[in-house]
Amino acid sequence: MKDKVFIAWSGSNAIAMKVKRILEEKHNYYCAIGGNSDNSSSFASVGDTVIQQIKTCNQAIVVFQNKVAHCPGCNRAENVVSNNLFFELGYVLSQYGQKKVHCVKRNGDDIVLPSDFDNSFVETICGAEGKTSTPNDDEFAEGIVRYFLERQKMSINTNKMYLINNRYMMHDYIRSHYSEQGSKCSDYELAQYVIFYMQASHMFGDGDAVSKEITAFRQDHHYDFSPELALAVNICLSFFAFAGSIHFNEDGNAYIEKNVFIKFRRDYDTFLKLLVSDEMGTFDNWARVFLYNHMSYGYNLFANNKKMDESLRMQAYALSLKATEDTEKAIQELERVAPVKESNDVVGILSLIRAYVYRNAFLCSRRLGKEEEALEWLRKTMNERISLKQNFEIGTIDSQLYENFAMEYYLSRLEYLENKEALGLDPFDCSIWMEEIETYISEHNEKKNETDYFNKVEFLFRRMAGDDDGDDDELLVL
Repeated sequence: MKDKVFIAWSGSNAIAMKVKRILEEKHNYYCAIGGNSDNSSSFASVGDTVIQQIKTCNQAIVVFQNKVAHCPGCNRAENVVSNNLFFELGYVLSQYGQKKVHCVKRNGDDIVLPSDFDNSFVETICGAEGKTSTPNDDEFAEGIVRYFLERQKMSINTNKMYLINNRYMMHDYIRSHYSEQGSKCSDYELAQYVIFYMQASHMFGDGDAVSKEITAFRQDHHYDFSPELALAVNICLSFFAFAGSIHFNEDGNAYIEKNVFIKFRRDYDTFLKLLVSDEMGTFDNWARVFLYNHMSYGYNLFANNKKMDESLRMQAYALSLKATEDTEKAIQELERVAPVKESNDVVGILSLIRAYVYRNAFLCSRRLGKEEEALEWLRKTMNERISLKQNFEIGTIDSQLYENFAMEYYLSRLEYLENKEALGLDPFDCSIWMEEIETYISEHNEKKNETDYFNKVEFLFRRMAGDDDGDDDELLVL
């Protein structure tokens, strides 16, 4: 079951009935026509009050029409919008929020609206002949449906770290989407939530459980998916299959097998081709950011597989660098079309993604012998890690997420210190940082919370402090 749509109307319910029929028969929505004026159970439950109807729905279409010009036996004014419609409009606005209320009028109708209504608040529906034509009833109803469906392409402007930190919200959106209680967002919005839910599960380390949840969701409802929702679900499952197949070689390097990489690359190439640039929403922009980010990581993991031919590995490192550049371009385009600065995503999820791909680029550049480029990427990832640690201190985000930020920060800091001569770092600063890292390691050991991140931090620190002469054993961090 998709959203339940309350249709408010004035004048005649004929258009409301046509809109209801199109939405239910062609687009799998449930609709309740306000007031049930003809007492027919085919349009709303008999005996429902308008308030009860509104409470059972989660979106509204408000059709502004004047009262019927000829009204035998009544004393109501003609050629004005019913007062009841404004009551219903106020109620749905407070109940659903403005993004979920879609107001329309027919081009050519002389509708008198309150003076403080913004002109863009009520959409004018035109006929087939263009902006100056008046639509007939069928054209009006079809235009309303078309406008309503376009309005479903809403961008998620909530801060993404907030969503990740409160991932139960996204879990609830997925669980309720096709339930009898009705969805809490549109298909287009849910496609975005699925991508952020994927990132959240990876950061919390429960990808297996979420993969099972999303698999069951697809099995039960795939026949109702919009193209964007289908693509988001497939990206999510492909990523978990790939991330769940990571191994570590004797040096501690993360890598994937050739067959895993081939499927991953084929899937992601397909996903990129399926993405449709869409001026109405930003799903495609967010999806590109995640896809290129994953590809940067995937090529790097494949290149770390020492069973592969050395020439092929070097090509994979170079392609990982290319994917890093593609990720940066995708982020810049997202920043152009979405309010990511206003929602602080620039210092949140996008800073995190940049830190991921910059570190991949640092490792790849170094493997390719491009030392100057490697140092520049290292500077960039260090800056992002500093920003993340400062912006998400303890108490502002889940302790597990903060611990990940801290470990990744100290890992980058140690790699930074390893290149202190080339970077021209001040010896005094280096000493202070080493003491800070030693304190962190000591406090972390008391918690007895061992992870790959922390093991890498401790190993690099001991080696730099002269306590360990082991080989370099880089771990990739996504």
